[in-house]
Amino acid sequence: MVTKSSTCKGKSGALYAYSSKLEAERAATDAKIRYGQDISPYLCARCNLWHLSPKDRQTPSKECICPGSNGKHKQLYETKEAAETRARIILEERGEKLNIYPCPRRNGWHLTHKGFGY
Repeated sequence: MVTKSSTCKGKSGALYAYSSKLEAERAATDAKIRYGQDISPYLCARCNLWHLSPKDRQTPSKECICPGSNGKHKQLYETKEAAETRARIILEERGEKLNIYPCPRRNGWHLTHKGFGY
């Protein structure tokens, strides 16, 4: 079943949320056929439902045990490239300059507002 998310928002408002990967994959295939959009489903760490995103914006991450300055757990990006891509997207969309650094506890990368990067 597809619904509008009450927690996750994109540029144009609430994201569509799918209850299963199969349902999201079908919607991605339909978007490719109808509109020529190359999108992929991803499992959202925030709402635990499936959303769609353009493939060039895919930055696989999961919740880490590391605490952020806001008291929430940081996102752990699987690769340096994924963290760099997410930092670039945030800069373009919000004007926020973020740096990346390797997670001290797990295998992956974090984003930070602090002035160091790799």
